[in-house]
Amino acid sequence: MAPRCGSASALLLLFALSREALAVSFYGASYVHFGIAESSSTTSLQLRFRTSRPIGLLFLAAGTESYFLVELRSGNIQVRINLGAGERVLHSQRNSHLDDSVWHLVEVRHETDDVTMAIDKHHHARSKMPGVLFELSIQQGLYIGGSGSFNISYLQGAQVNFRGCIEDVIFNKLSILESLRPSPRLKNVHEVSLSCSDEFFASEDDPISFFSSKSYVSFPSWNVQEEGILECAVQTPVPRGLLLYSSGQMGDFVAMEIENGLIKAHIGKGKSRIQLSSLSPVHGNQWHTIKLKFSAKYVELTLEKETVKKLLPLNSRPPILTGPVYIGGADDYIRVEVMKLGLSSLSGKYAQGGSFRGCVRDLKINLEKKSLKNVVVTKDILVGCKMERAFDNNPVAAPEKQLAGTVAPTSAVGLMDFKLLKDSYDHFLMVNNLIVPEGGQATLESKHIKVNVEFKKLGIRQSQILFKIKEQPSHGQLRLDVEPERGKELTFTMMDLWQGRVLYMHDGSEESFDYFTFTISTSSKKEMPLYLQGKKDYMFTITVRPINDAPELTLPSGNLFILLEHSKKCLSVNSVNISDADTSSADLSISVLGNQNIDAGFLENAKSSGKAITDFSYEDLKHGNICFVHTGVKNSRIVLRASDGEKVSNTVVLRIMAVPLDYKLVNNTGVEVLQGDAVLITLSHLAVETNIFQQELEIRYEIMQSPQYGEIQRRHAGGEWKKTYSFSQHSIGRSRVRYACIFKEMQQANALEHFTFKVNILNKTSEEFLFPVTVRWLRYNLQRNIPLVIDKAKKEYLSSHNLLAVIEEVEVPENEFHYKLQSLPERGNILLNNIPLQINSTFSQQDISDYKVEYHLISRPNEETQDSFRFLISTKYVISNIFVFKIHVKTDPRHILVTNSGLTVVEGEGKLITRSELFAQTLNNNTFQYKVTQSPRHGKLSLINFSDSLASNSNLSSFTNKDIIDGRLMYIHDDSETVRDEIYITAVAAESEVQVSSGAEPEPSLSAEIKFNISIQLKNDEKPVRLVDQVFHVVRNGKRLLTLADLCYHDPDTDFEDEQLLYTRRGIPNGDLVHANETSHRLYQFKQEDLAQKRVLFIHRGADYGRFVLFVTDGKHYTSTLLEVSASEPYVRLVNNSGLLIQKGREGMVTAANLSVTTNQDIRSDREIVFQMFLFPKHGQVLVNNLGLGTFTQHDLNRGHVIYRHDDSSNLIDAFNFTVYVKGVQLDAGMNIRMYLESHQRPPTVVQNNSLLVEEGKPVKITKEKLLVVHENSLPSEMKFTVMSPPVFGYFRKFTSEEGYLGEENPVLSFTQQDINDGHIEYVQTVSDQLQDQFSLDVTNGILAISGIGIAVDIIPKLIPLEVQNFTVAEGGSNILEEDFLKIPTSHFAGLNCDFYLLEPPKHGRIANSHFPGMILTKFSRKQMEQGLISYIHDDSEQLLDNFTVIVNSTELRKQSLPQTIFVTIRAINDESPVIRRNKVLRVWMGSVTEITVNDLCAEDQDSSPAELIYSVSPPNNGHLALKSSPNKSILNFTQAHIEDRQLVFVHSGAMSGGFNFQVTDGVNFAPRQIFSITAQALIIYLQNNNGLEVFPGSRKQITSHNLKAVTNDVAGAENRTIIFTVAVSPNLGRLIRVLSDNSTQNISSFTQSMVDECLVVYEHTKKEDTGWNAEDHFTFTVSSPPAVLVHQVLLSGRETKS
Repeated sequence: MAPRCGSASALLLLFALSREALAVSFYGASYVHFGIAESSSTTSLQLRFRTSRPIGLLFLAAGTESYFLVELRSGNIQVRINLGAGERVLHSQRNSHLDDSVWHLVEVRHETDDVTMAIDKHHHARSKMPGVLFELSIQQGLYIGGSGSFNISYLQGAQVNFRGCIEDVIFNKLSILESLRPSPRLKNVHEVSLSCSDEFFASEDDPISFFSSKSYVSFPSWNVQEEGILECAVQTPVPRGLLLYSSGQMGDFVAMEIENGLIKAHIGKGKSRIQLSSLSPVHGNQWHTIKLKFSAKYVELTLEKETVKKLLPLNSRPPILTGPVYIGGADDYIRVEVMKLGLSSLSGKYAQGGSFRGCVRDLKINLEKKSLKNVVVTKDILVGCKMERAFDNNPVAAPEKQLAGTVAPTSAVGLMDFKLLKDSYDHFLMVNNLIVPEGGQATLESKHIKVNVEFKKLGIRQSQILFKIKEQPSHGQLRLDVEPERGKELTFTMMDLWQGRVLYMHDGSEESFDYFTFTISTSSKKEMPLYLQGKKDYMFTITVRPINDAPELTLPSGNLFILLEHSKKCLSVNSVNISDADTSSADLSISVLGNQNIDAGFLENAKSSGKAITDFSYEDLKHGNICFVHTGVKNSRIVLRASDGEKVSNTVVLRIMAVPLDYKLVNNTGVEVLQGDAVLITLSHLAVETNIFQQELEIRYEIMQSPQYGEIQRRHAGGEWKKTYSFSQHSIGRSRVRYACIFKEMQQANALEHFTFKVNILNKTSEEFLFPVTVRWLRYNLQRNIPLVIDKAKKEYLSSHNLLAVIEEVEVPENEFHYKLQSLPERGNILLNNIPLQINSTFSQQDISDYKVEYHLISRPNEETQDSFRFLISTKYVISNIFVFKIHVKTDPRHILVTNSGLTVVEGEGKLITRSELFAQTLNNNTFQYKVTQSPRHGKLSLINFSDSLASNSNLSSFTNKDIIDGRLMYIHDDSETVRDEIYITAVAAESEVQVSSGAEPEPSLSAEIKFNISIQLKNDEKPVRLVDQVFHVVRNGKRLLTLADLCYHDPDTDFEDEQLLYTRRGIPNGDLVHANETSHRLYQFKQEDLAQKRVLFIHRGADYGRFVLFVTDGKHYTSTLLEVSASEPYVRLVNNSGLLIQKGREGMVTAANLSVTTNQDIRSDREIVFQMFLFPKHGQVLVNNLGLGTFTQHDLNRGHVIYRHDDSSNLIDAFNFTVYVKGVQLDAGMNIRMYLESHQRPPTVVQNNSLLVEEGKPVKITKEKLLVVHENSLPSEMKFTVMSPPVFGYFRKFTSEEGYLGEENPVLSFTQQDINDGHIEYVQTVSDQLQDQFSLDVTNGILAISGIGIAVDIIPKLIPLEVQNFTVAEGGSNILEEDFLKIPTSHFAGLNCDFYLLEPPKHGRIANSHFPGMILTKFSRKQMEQGLISYIHDDSEQLLDNFTVIVNSTELRKQSLPQTIFVTIRAINDESPVIRRNKVLRVWMGSVTEITVNDLCAEDQDSSPAELIYSVSPPNNGHLALKSSPNKSILNFTQAHIEDRQLVFVHSGAMSGGFNFQVTDGVNFAPRQIFSITAQALIIYLQNNNGLEVFPGSRKQITSHNLKAVTNDVAGAENRTIIFTVAVSPNLGRLIRVLSDNSTQNISSFTQSMVDECLVVYEHTKKEDTGWNAEDHFTFTVSSPPAVLVHQVLLSGRETKS
């Protein structure tokens, strides 16, 4: 153990003064263990401590079940004591802060059930112990400052060792720390030292000295997130040593060491490792600043101002460190871990040490300053830089002289190895270390300490040289056989060394070195040199030669081992233990002597259960693997002896006693639980106690009757609680058993719940016990249930003022209070986050408080009403009864009531939309206009005008309520196969008449958004369509199933199933169709379902080729097709053999997508197609169902049973050959297999992707500078490009040495990167007058692909491209020719100096230069146009369109453009007055309706259209003007367009002469007023011929114009006038008929003069039986030609006389 400051004075007191209590330093890993065992009902403890750390174990009296523990927690004292019936905890006063580096006294006393604690005699605490047993049983001994390797359940959380000073520890009147000399049997002292070390009180700025090869300090773990930074300053003369180490999981670590004077940093992340080295070494007499910085991107090491930096790969991460940070070295456990990393500072002879030796200061980790105030553990360090003080004071150091054959000390002697002094005193003192055997003694002689002093010159003798011991050895003592005076002062002389009076005695500990410090002075009164004045400290080191001590075998718990009869109990170190400080526990073993247990049992190793053993290792004993199995007599004994491989221990006898099982139920208190909650069942609630101590027994509780309102649950390994019917006491002790109340219904009173159980131990079952459970039933208090009011808004949020519930017995968070809907409101929806809720949907009280729950009114009623919904409340505890929440809905006169019930329409038809389907209104207004915001997608909305069949509005954008009421709104479907359509409409209310008439200020307009749904009722109107159209192959004179793979149809009607399609066949010339299962049953009709179920069989006979007709119907529509049949010899062919691609070393599935065949044979099962391999793969294996069979079927391929497994060799190409057998027909083939590397799964990288530049009509090479795609493990020849979107204005061609360029006829659509690298791929531009082209490629390395690589092609045209833009100019105005009007778009001609030539100048204007306004230009330059000097000037004519044609010419490039024409639109200005071109007298017939034409009345205006010329007229005095569509409606305004469209008529009435005044306007200008004259005359009609008709009886005769002819006085319009004969009285003896074109006849009652002229009117005599040869007949008629009428005329018909 390292020396501690102040220990020398403590030892002087120890040896010279008295045996009073001394302070002991504990360094964070220190502890003292006393191996005692006792039991007492009275316990007392007193100790004093001093520390700056808020946590640490001070004292532990350890038993198996009982314990007494004193610890620091958060700066406060906590005492935990358990006497077997339960733990009690005492605390010091809160915020007492006992970690203030001041001495504090702790006193604890336990008497029976009373426990008291006092802190510093002031603060007291008291507690009572439970149970009836009050003895503290100690079996594991006492621990001070830490618990070492001792581990037990009650130490969880209390295993942090104390760091600080402890003194005056008195337990049960025994002074524990009176002596620190270890004892192999009784006391273990680990890493402690006498006196209170000054390192516990060091400041933040104090340097730290590391003087031992095992020195180190440790800090808490280093939290490295994005980067880690460590900074410090060091001073060392030793060229090697470990400076820093911190590790994490998965191989992560950070280390820094000194090697050959250079600073080396090591960063480990998983399997990777980075190393940096400084450029310069460190020097022993200087301070050096070091900075280590690392992140995910780099590692940086700086020594002074020199920086070394290394960048890390992309996607790296910083190391994740979870362990402590070790500075200057590491502890024994971590040192083994560091040695595995191969650091030079801990290699070879430095493996047992390797610590940095020197000084460290200004330490910072992640910019946070670290010092001795922050450390967790320290070892062999001093406060301040001791070397630094030695440098300052120029001490005289003794150079070490090694003896031959001895080993250099590895610890404190290191300070002498520094060889720091180079002055004149280098050889003043020489020391040789003393070698002493372990536990032995040796004399210090003159050869060990020599001084070079000139005795004569100084006038002194050797007996006057005094050596004064300043600090005694730690692991032994110096015995001085000198005078009492000097012995008391611990002083000896050089003469004493010669005479052998100085003796060192080792204390027998296992430390390999020891040391003491001393000063040198003289007893002379003369003035002596500085080095003889006793002002300098020197160190003498002692090497301890280890001796292998015999192990000691003990029975810590006594020599009696008790277990149950016929059971097994394992031995532990509490039963048998070995003490051997100089031997690893792995080398210790125990042997059984004699054969004393034949009739009682045997020892066994749990690793080989049931097998008797006579020796076992100490490691197996520690791990609980050694057990005694009892089989016979109750009492026996075992004789044991231990061995370390060389020496054997003492012999011990362990008595074995087997006792019968006895147990009792000590705890059965029951539990109390809230309804719906769960409660743990602990050992204080339920426990069974046996009569055997420290024997693990399986105590099981079997549930006989389960609880009524809950269940018993056990927690499984994953943390999940599951119902159980049995559990163990071990599970109870580990908090894995609970009662969970699962009954959620409301109850009125608390109920006593229970379950019954039996206890089972070693197959013995107890009586039945009852375990009580008290369930506290919970009830809801609905504090608020206030109705929600819906007034003007349609939405209102629910708040806690409307709905609030609580549980009085328990506080439940609002987000766990759930309302579950049991019914929905009728007039609205409940929304949560704008999503409608359904029955059984839930929302929480938190949602209500956050205003996330709202009521949305669907349609507002005409009067106030009430809505409601029903709900229940649920939490994890209980579910309530049903409650009702009410909503009051008020009316809003401005609320829009929308009827929107949708429409159902038959496919392809139309239907009126009535107010029952769509209507919007308010209580006081039903005048709404609808705007169509989104038209229907599968139909159209139209307005139908029933008064005029020609009027039908399509593409309707708006309509009104009146259109709906009048039945004019219709939806017409477009006959597509859609089942629904929708229209989005905005309904807007118009102002009411009351509001308009009152003049009130208008209110904001009302509107509603409507989605109108239309359901389409489909009908069968589509014919079936053939999907599979191919030749049906069959074996000659054989048979084969006809399936969907050969014949398949589809019916586009979406509501029709294709399986129901019906096939009807006609005659088959070369075979027949029969039922597959009954070949005698011919099929003339079958369904597509039969094809799918393989029920149709074709039998061939006759010719090899034939075809027959099939009719296919869906029940309504028919279609026909031909099925071709080809017969041949049996064959089998490969349909697909695409090979297989898998990852190297992996396996891949061979499926039908990789390998499949076709045949013309009748194959009923894919198992009939057999693949037999005859050449197996060389670098892998083909497996069928994981078996290497060599044979597989098509069925195996279809089901994925065939795999290829690669052997992970470097061969990436493989193959196998096979023969396909199908009913005696075979085919040989092979399948290729290609393997890819794991890196191939990373996609290729696009390195270059640049546009191409090509002249029009010429080729250009695609080089790797333009297109380059690479992959780390693929050759350029393996990078294949596929043209996905070819160029539009060119093509690709490829050069080959054999055939030249390929692609002239069929463009190249694929190529490789190697082709590009070799310059073999060209783009050829073909289409002229284009400026750009583009194409897209996909590229793959055979494994992964990159899609959509787009490449642009810039084309330099042959002609200068010229784009023109039309423009508009005001009539008579001008416009500057901007660059956009005459644009050269391509960048290749940017800045080109060129001229524009006018090939065709404007016809109604001119091109002018503003500098020369009167000059008409025929050309101008591009520069003049860019300067805005060139303009188009209109000539002020009435022409509305002009144009001119230009070309661009460049003499520099000798290029010109194609001619381009610019069209100029003239924006007319209305500045011309209308002119009356015609105004003729209109002559009409009296009482007629006469059309007014452009020949009668016509006006013209050069800048106005006919529709813009409006006539305003005075009322005519002999009739009225009207439109043809409404001749009875008089008009006084019309347009010239009405006249030109022949819509204007004059209706005569009244006087024969008259007219009207009129004036024409274009809206701005007026023509002079004029008079339009109208003259009428009467129309006269008369009969020119009425000569009668002679006809033979029973015959027919035509009525000609000779017989009957009427004329009028309208000679001019005779050809266009129609004269109508209307029969008033029909003939009596016959009838009038008309002969039609097909010689059929038709009775007529009226006819025209033109029909008479064409001889189409016939009289037929019909009543020949009733008349003779001489009879007469006649008919009376009226003649009319509007407006003239001639009435009551008679035409006679007589019978011709028989001759």
